[in-house]
Amino acid sequence: MSGSGEAAPLWARCGHAPLEVLVEVPMPSATVRLAAPGRPSWIGRGDTWRHAPARHALAVLADTNQAAGPVRLLLAERGRRRILAILAEADVSHPWVVTGWLGWPDTKPIGSQGLRIREALAARSNDYWTLDLAARAVGFGPMDAAHAPSLPWWAGISVVIPARGVHDVLPGVLHALANAAARLPAGTPWEAIVVDDASDPLLSLPSGLPRQIRLVRSDTQLHCGGARNHGMARSRHGLILFCDADTHLAPDYLTEHVARHLLAPNLITVSLRDHVPAHLPVPARAPDGSRDSRVSAHYKPGRLGLAPVPEPVTVHPIRQTRGFRDFGNGQHLGPVDLPFMVKGNNLALPAATARSIGFPPDFAGWGPEDVCFAAKAIARGSYVVPVLSTGVFHREHPPRSGSAARRDAELAANLHRYAHHLDGRAALPWQAPNPVEASR
Repeated sequence: MSGSGEAAPLWARCGHAPLEVLVEVPMPSATVRLAAPGRPSWIGRGDTWRHAPARHALAVLADTNQAAGPVRLLLAERGRRRILAILAEADVSHPWVVTGWLGWPDTKPIGSQGLRIREALAARSNDYWTLDLAARAVGFGPMDAAHAPSLPWWAGISVVIPARGVHDVLPGVLHALANAAARLPAGTPWEAIVVDDASDPLLSLPSGLPRQIRLVRSDTQLHCGGARNHGMARSRHGLILFCDADTHLAPDYLTEHVARHLLAPNLITVSLRDHVPAHLPVPARAPDGSRDSRVSAHYKPGRLGLAPVPEPVTVHPIRQTRGFRDFGNGQHLGPVDLPFMVKGNNLALPAATARSIGFPPDFAGWGPEDVCFAAKAIARGSYVVPVLSTGVFHREHPPRSGSAARRDAELAANLHRYAHHLDGRAALPWQAPNPVEASR
């Protein structure tokens, strides 16, 4: 295995270009370098390499009973032939077993339209051990816990913030965002799009903000998912970050998340949140995520949620799943699963992935449109990686629905929508429930 002594200086000389892990499988007549879902693979014959759609590489692996030699994990410049490191080498019993190493379903495709979302979730591992190898090769620690340096992301960063009736907290949120953006390497393209979701009175931006922050409006209420889609359609850059209008990013939030996305093209990164009472200022310290439900949560019987709670249960998702590495293949901890680890208050992913999926358009009111969005992204091959080296502050507030009863009614309706969408095809656009289903 090549270590940081070889890969890190070479990566620096490449300008810290985005990287990807490839699985190289030697075959009797060709060599396949399989890339992650959503990325073109390579097929080589002799000294000649050409890009090939992933489906071609997968077809070769599926139709071949035995590799012609050991498979290798390679760390490469994204989209280029340059190899920075050989991460590992191993013999495999069948060429198909390597697909799960990169985020592909651990099963052969079913039908021309692929798997349903719930089927793909059951067939997807979230063990991003190959990315841990890549992180160590370039001098980082583990993907979830390491503190990363400030590295360039020349494809740019777009931050999308849905906002409705947040006149009191929005200025602090945007100044915290500007502070985080100031830590990016000089010349890094970035923008922030605040979507005024039909607020009354209208929202306005405070003075003193960077010109990269702009406000767009919707005359009709789109709700959280629709407002994110509205902002995303107006975004320009290669990495998209979604955060809520009551969420303050830590100063190192952007640099920590960017570093992870430089190492892999199929991530959803999330950080933990520290809750701040509405009457108190945001602390001048790093966020403490110890009260986040992804660290520890207790669920009582009868709780309204993604799955029934027949008896009291306490879960510790980060610890019990080794930073979500063991939280794939449809596993549940009590009533929660891997998509539930993705919260709309903060998440980052490649713009190409986000734009190809979009948030489901039929959710209204509170939750869980972010979970539904995450479920499809995971089904398409995204790893969910917690970034524990940074975090956010969340300003506590009364239910935006107006009352707890109204909030619960909205959640119940949206959970029905979520169940419907899980039966949709992962590769196809969202299909709204028919009018009869939607009225239930």
